[in-house]
Amino acid sequence: MNRHLLYFCTCRFAIPLWLLAGAIYKLIERNPKLLPLPVLSLVQSMDGFGGFTGTAWLDTATRLIILGEFLLVAAMLCMPRLARSIAIAVLSLFCVILLLMILPEFQKGGFAQAMKGSCGCFGASGPNPVMMLGIDATLLVLALFSKRTRNSPELSISSGLPWGAMLSVISLCVVMLVPNRAEIVMPIDNEQSSSIPTVVPPSPTTSVTTIVPSTTTNTTTSNPQISWPGFPKQAAPYYVPEFAKWVGTRLDTQDLARLMTPAPPPSINTGTWLVMFYREDCEHCHELLQNYFSGPLKTPTLTIAIPDTDPAASMEMPCSECQQRKLFKGPDYVLTTPVLLKITDGIVKIVVTDPEDRAAVERCMAP
Repeated sequence: MNRHLLYFCTCRFAIPLWLLAGAIYKLIERNPKLLPLPVLSLVQSMDGFGGFTGTAWLDTATRLIILGEFLLVAAMLCMPRLARSIAIAVLSLFCVILLLMILPEFQKGGFAQAMKGSCGCFGASGPNPVMMLGIDATLLVLALFSKRTRNSPELSISSGLPWGAMLSVISLCVVMLVPNRAEIVMPIDNEQSSSIPTVVPPSPTTSVTTIVPSTTTNTTTSNPQISWPGFPKQAAPYYVPEFAKWVGTRLDTQDLARLMTPAPPPSINTGTWLVMFYREDCEHCHELLQNYFSGPLKTPTLTIAIPDTDPAASMEMPCSECQQRKLFKGPDYVLTTPVLLKITDGIVKIVVTDPEDRAAVERCMAP
């Protein structure tokens, strides 16, 4: 094949459309949880940048990533002299990100494990990371072998700047003016609702939960003044808990904890408890439960399952004495499990987010 024709088909047509499709899918879903894990980890490490924190930062960062993809597409379409260089750089970055996703999973369980789930490049409907790596690597090789013709009249950068600027402005308006995802109206009690939650139009300024105490409370027998507040009236479309900031605060003041269903035992606000957020298909969670919670429990323990797991990969609960709860199914929960908490009289004393830190785990479980 003529290398210039290959250049036009890949760098001016196939690759820009490939990037555009991914950006549109991510914009429609607007779910930061579906970002590739290395990208999501980097974004979370920059929390607080520009004065945005928590959910506000994650939403802003997701929009900026989508905007960046739109701008790259505009540059490749309107400034042909840069198209091949942009294509090679972007696809090389994508391949590195995918390899960072695949290698840890491959070490766990080979290709079968690495091919599970979506890469996040096209939201929830995207292919698995191995398949996506194959596609991106193929496009990268084609871009490397392509060649633009220097004397072609289409290669002027300056002639494409006005069109590129116009597309960039349109992209900025589309990405930033798309409304936040709708908030979720919660049931009026703490029992898991079998109906699909309804949605209300999002606030024009923020998508963070408005916490209004539910009318349903569970009165403790030992201290009726300290009762579980129940579901918030509305839930945010997704939650990004900062567990380190929970230390020293009451568990029942945390938005995420209030989404557990049914309500925790009334004695959760009395004495010492261990609370563990986990996923039923999480190997690290299962290992932690098996090693520390499979026998008679010295401390009352509450496990809270995250309801976004693959049922086919779920593992049996090793803890027979644990009080088991689930988070309300509806919002997206952007957190890595397991997370182990030590609660004393309703106040969070210790948080452990690294299950491989045995010293931290044992310190948390100590009487």
